[in-house]
Amino acid sequence: MDGRQGARAASDVSRMRAGRTSYRRVLKHRFLRAVRSLRAVCALGLSMLVMSASMLMAAACSSGGDSVDQAAGGGFGFVQQAPNSDFVPVDSRRTAPDLTGSTVAGPDLSLTAFRGKITVVNFWASWCAPCRAETPGLVKMAADNPEAAFVGVNEKDNLSAAKAFIRDNGVTYPSIVDRIGTLAARWPVPPGLPSTFVLDREGRLAARFTGGVLPDELTPVLARLQAGT
Repeated sequence: MDGRQGARAASDVSRMRAGRTSYRRVLKHRFLRAVRSLRAVCALGLSMLVMSASMLMAAACSSGGDSVDQAAGGGFGFVQQAPNSDFVPVDSRRTAPDLTGSTVAGPDLSLTAFRGKITVVNFWASWCAPCRAETPGLVKMAADNPEAAFVGVNEKDNLSAAKAFIRDNGVTYPSIVDRIGTLAARWPVPPGLPSTFVLDREGRLAARFTGGVLPDELTPVLARLQAGT
């Protein structure tokens, strides 16, 4: 090998070594960047976990000792009749939780004022699309069944919007205001609105409808309770 070939070979070796060094630097840089990204993801995940735990604790504390397991029915003895409706046999019924407060119209109202009447209690909000869909049927049912009482519970709503909803839909029965959901927390109200309950004449929970209720679904329940069963 002459001098020129030797110099060329040495140069090639130097370039190879430089390339390897550069490649190692690139790998190291990518590794460090991946580690930093992983740390950021872990930190975010931990932060979200702590936040979720805090929210659950806050919800548990705010609901208080009177809160119930809404999805399970809170031990009120509901027996499913259809995908969205439950009924409680006479011997298993329990008195409905307290429901007292100011109404959308202003005056205070207590559910105990309707004791002795079959009472329909509807949890609703003006921002709830299924509530808007079911309300005309409830208004008609209230008009067609004067022997029964109808009461609304306006959930986490703007008072002006609630008043407009009542006016626009011709709602004649009163609605108690539940501005932050404390009243609903005492009732077996599943997540989401609307929910409708039917109480017997003794003020006991007898039926529950999850989601919008139709007159064809509510009518047989009222007839059943009027018959004492």
